[in-house]
Amino acid sequence: MNNELFFLKHTDTIETAISKILLNKSRTIFILQKKKVIGCLSEGDILRALLLKKNLKSPAINIMNKSFKFATVEDLKNEAKIIKIFKKNKIHLLPITNKYGNFIKMLNFYELFE
Repeated sequence: MNNELFFLKHTDTIETAISKILLNKSRTIFILQKKKVIGCLSEGDILRALLLKKNLKSPAINIMNKSFKFATVEDLKNEAKIIKIFKKNKIHLLPITNKYGNFIKMLNFYELFE
Protein backbone atom coordinates (compact mmCIF):
# COMPACT_ATOMS: atom_id res chain seq x y z
CA MET A 1 0.00 0.00 0.00
CA ASN A 2 1.38 3.40 -0.97
CA ASN A 3 0.95 5.38 2.24
CA GLU A 4 1.57 8.69 0.45
CA LEU A 5 -1.89 8.47 -1.12
CA PHE A 6 -3.52 8.31 2.31
CA PHE A 7 -1.88 11.39 3.86
CA LEU A 8 -1.72 15.13 3.50
CA LYS A 9 0.70 17.53 5.10
CA HIS A 10 -1.05 19.93 7.47
CA THR A 11 -0.33 22.74 4.99
CA ASP A 12 -1.92 21.04 1.94
CA THR A 13 -5.10 22.40 0.38
CA ILE A 14 -8.60 20.99 0.05
CA GLU A 15 -7.87 20.65 -3.67
CA THR A 16 -4.87 18.41 -2.92
CA ALA A 17 -7.05 16.35 -0.56
CA ILE A 18 -9.59 15.80 -3.34
CA SER A 19 -6.86 14.69 -5.76
CA LYS A 20 -5.42 12.17 -3.29
CA ILE A 21 -8.83 10.81 -2.31
CA LEU A 22 -9.62 10.21 -5.98
CA LEU A 23 -6.33 8.34 -6.37
CA ASN A 24 -6.53 6.27 -3.17
CA LYS A 25 -10.18 5.29 -3.77
CA SER A 26 -10.81 5.08 -0.03
CA ARG A 27 -12.99 8.21 0.43
CA THR A 28 -10.74 9.26 3.34
CA ILE A 29 -7.37 10.86 3.91
CA PHE A 30 -5.39 11.54 7.08
CA ILE A 31 -3.55 14.75 7.95
CA LEU A 32 0.00 14.71 9.29
CA GLN A 33 1.88 17.44 11.10
CA LYS A 34 5.49 16.36 11.05
CA LYS A 35 4.99 12.61 11.73
CA LYS A 36 1.92 12.93 13.98
CA VAL A 37 -1.58 12.05 12.75
CA ILE A 38 -3.71 15.06 13.71
CA GLY A 39 -6.96 14.46 11.84
CA CYS A 40 -8.83 12.92 8.95
CA LEU A 41 -10.81 14.25 6.05
CA SER A 42 -13.56 12.39 4.22
CA GLU A 43 -15.45 13.04 1.03
CA GLY A 44 -18.38 14.09 3.22
CA ASP A 45 -16.27 16.67 5.04
CA ILE A 46 -15.21 18.12 1.69
CA LEU A 47 -18.78 18.21 0.36
CA ARG A 48 -19.95 20.05 3.49
CA ALA A 49 -17.11 22.55 3.08
CA LEU A 50 -18.07 23.15 -0.56
CA LEU A 51 -21.69 23.76 0.44
CA LEU A 52 -20.37 26.38 2.86
CA LYS A 53 -18.52 27.98 -0.08
CA LYS A 54 -15.02 27.14 1.20
CA ASN A 55 -12.27 27.87 -1.30
CA LEU A 56 -10.50 24.81 -2.74
CA LYS A 57 -7.18 26.57 -2.11
CA SER A 58 -7.94 26.76 1.64
CA PRO A 59 -5.86 24.55 3.94
CA ALA A 60 -7.46 21.14 4.44
CA ILE A 61 -6.60 21.38 8.14
CA ASN A 62 -9.40 23.98 8.46
CA ILE A 63 -12.08 21.40 7.66
CA MET A 64 -10.49 18.21 9.02
CA ASN A 65 -12.12 16.03 11.63
CA LYS A 66 -10.01 15.95 14.79
CA SER A 67 -11.99 13.00 16.15
CA PHE A 68 -10.86 9.93 14.22
CA LYS A 69 -10.20 6.27 14.89
CA PHE A 70 -6.68 4.92 15.17
CA ALA A 71 -4.85 2.09 16.89
CA THR A 72 -1.45 1.88 18.49
CA VAL A 73 1.38 -0.55 17.85
CA GLU A 74 0.44 -2.21 21.15
CA ASP A 75 -3.10 -2.79 19.84
CA LEU A 76 -1.68 -4.82 16.94
CA LYS A 77 -0.97 -7.64 19.38
CA ASN A 78 -4.72 -8.18 19.68
CA GLU A 79 -6.17 -8.92 16.23
CA ALA A 80 -9.70 -9.20 17.63
CA LYS A 81 -9.45 -5.66 18.99
CA ILE A 82 -8.34 -4.32 15.62
CA ILE A 83 -11.18 -6.09 13.81
CA LYS A 84 -13.64 -4.76 16.41
CA ILE A 85 -12.45 -1.17 15.77
CA PHE A 86 -13.00 -1.62 12.03
CA LYS A 87 -16.44 -3.21 12.36
CA LYS A 88 -17.82 -1.07 15.21
CA ASN A 89 -16.90 2.16 13.46
CA LYS A 90 -17.68 0.93 9.92
CA ILE A 91 -14.31 2.09 8.61
CA HIS A 92 -11.89 0.43 6.25
CA LEU A 93 -8.70 2.45 6.94
CA LEU A 94 -7.00 2.58 10.31
CA PRO A 95 -3.75 4.44 10.98
CA ILE A 96 -1.39 2.75 13.42
CA THR A 97 0.59 5.11 15.63
CA ASN A 98 3.17 4.86 18.36
CA LYS A 99 2.31 6.06 21.86
CA TYR A 100 3.14 9.64 20.82
CA GLY A 101 0.68 9.67 17.90
CA ASN A 102 3.38 9.36 15.24
CA PHE A 103 2.33 7.41 12.16
CA ILE A 104 3.76 3.89 11.87
CA LYS A 105 1.64 2.23 9.18
CA MET A 106 -1.81 2.09 7.61
CA LEU A 107 -4.13 -0.89 7.92
CA ASN A 108 -6.77 -1.54 5.29
CA PHE A 109 -9.60 -3.77 6.49
CA TYR A 110 -9.83 -5.61 3.17
CA GLU A 111 -6.12 -6.37 3.11
CA LEU A 112 -6.29 -8.04 6.54
CA PHE A 113 -8.04 -11.02 5.00
CA GLU A 114 -5.99 -11.46 1.81
